[in-house]
Amino acid sequence: MPRTTIRIARLASACAGGLLAFGALADELPGFSFIEACRIDETSVALRIVYDGGACETTDGLEPRVELDGNGALVFIPTAATAEICTMQIVPNHVNKTLTVAADTAELDVTLLGTSMEPQARETVAIGIDGVDCAAEGESF
Repeated sequence: MPRTTIRIARLASACAGGLLAFGALADELPGFSFIEACRIDETSVALRIVYDGGACETTDGLEPRVELDGNGALVFIPTAATAEICTMQIVPNHVNKTLTVAADTAELDVTLLGTSMEPQARETVAIGIDGVDCAAEGESF
């Protein structure tokens, strides 16, 4: 019986260590070259990002996942490959998305997901109150 207890304790310790390592990894992710969020209306926010990524990846046509978290929101931006074979060229990629969030949401914790859904970049941004001056989805930089 004690052997089982020891094995369970070791497994739990290993799992906890893995979770701690993942948390540390998330903290070490790079930020974005540019990030801006501004409120369009009571429930809509425009999110604009520039990140250094692959020449053959896009966020176009992919919907971000938004999870409300108190006065903030967790935002996950997926990417997709645009070609099966691609050079390893790094280029600035632009993201323009309109998100639906609660009226009291003050900031976004944004994570960019790679084509295999692994976190590539992460940064937190406060939501500005720009109204009509705010960039809408599809507007270029």
